[in-house]
Amino acid sequence: MSKRAVEFVETWVEDKIEEMGDPAKADRARVKALAAQCVKAARDKGISESEINDAFDDLAAFITGEIEEARNKKTRPDEGMMMVDRDDERVIEEAEDDAKNDKNG
Repeated sequence: MSKRAVEFVETWVEDKIEEMGDPAKADRARVKALAAQCVKAARDKGISESEINDAFDDLAAFITGEIEEARNKKTRPDEGMMMVDRDDERVIEEAEDDAKNDKNG
């Protein structure tokens, strides 16, 4: 498997998803077009289609998965985030202070 092919495709796809703005708008035809554009862009960088095919069993499926992941990130808050009522801010500040004291202490 070509490391440079993987790195190129991952970066290229990430950039294209960012350009899309709303990843929910990507349908099957759009994904296939993106896959073809990716292969062309890779060739322009000296990465052959066979390298891409060796690295990715199904480039369109990979792109679809990345779009789904981007869509999910937009629709659900990060798992580490906590919703806090303004009245509870004091409790969080105290917990942060306790954590700092434990770390320094």
